[in-house]
Amino acid sequence: MADKKLHIIITGEHGQGRNFAIRKKTLRNAIITSLFITLLLTVGTVAGIRYFSQSLELKTTVVSLDGQLTRTIQALETLRSEKQHLSAKYNKEITRLDERSKIIQSLMDNIGVELPVEDDPGHSGGPFIEINEEDSDTLIYRADQYLEILQKIPLGRPVPGKISSKFGRRKDPLVKKKALHTGIDFRGHTGDEIKSTADGIVKKATRNKVLGRYIILSHGNGFETVFAHMHKTFVKKGDKVKRGQIIGLIGNTGRSTGSHLHYGIRYNDKSIDPMKYLQVADLSISLNQ
Repeated sequence: MADKKLHIIITGEHGQGRNFAIRKKTLRNAIITSLFITLLLTVGTVAGIRYFSQSLELKTTVVSLDGQLTRTIQALETLRSEKQHLSAKYNKEITRLDERSKIIQSLMDNIGVELPVEDDPGHSGGPFIEINEEDSDTLIYRADQYLEILQKIPLGRPVPGKISSKFGRRKDPLVKKKALHTGIDFRGHTGDEIKSTADGIVKKATRNKVLGRYIILSHGNGFETVFAHMHKTFVKKGDKVKRGQIIGLIGNTGRSTGSHLHYGIRYNDKSIDPMKYLQVADLSISLNQ
């Protein structure tokens, strides 16, 4: 039977040597255990290093996310503040728009102009939704309509001069008899500028013995303006003009006793008194700015 022990003999230079006997199985088990422990330690060390590295990466990620979260919260606070500011500004503008709309409505009522309502073209339908006059979209739409109409209504003075003759019954300056004056006469000097009082299209730019050189502008919505006794005209038939545009110069042509501008307004082919359209001019201009 083979010897199952491993004998170890230790000798020195002096003295008696020593002899150890270890069972081979015990030694083998000890070596295997040692190798297993070493393997576990190695694996544990590698795993520990890897987990430590991952932990550092996670900490870095957490710090980065925390910074992003802080910046996001700050951005949201800024947006919330801006929203509150815009909301307050919006409400203020809507209130101002409503006030302006009421003033414009009063102005238009004063001069007898109604806001057109679209008729049903036929072949239409849908649910009935009552208009809320306080709705912002309604206010904006209504104000746009008002301003568009006001831009085409003759408002203001065509020249800065004093009024020498008003609209209505008067004594004719040439024959000295009572007659109907269909406009307003403004004193002026030959060569003074004449401005359009509303957007429009030149209907006529010609002359005759009574009006001299004259211009008739068509503004739509039934309105026309007449400028007579002019020295020069700067527009021709078919031209588009804007409110405030210079269209000619004051003169003394036609049936006239001196340099002046005869200014008339027609509504639906009927001459009307321009005076109330002069009086509301400053208000309308301020509302249109």
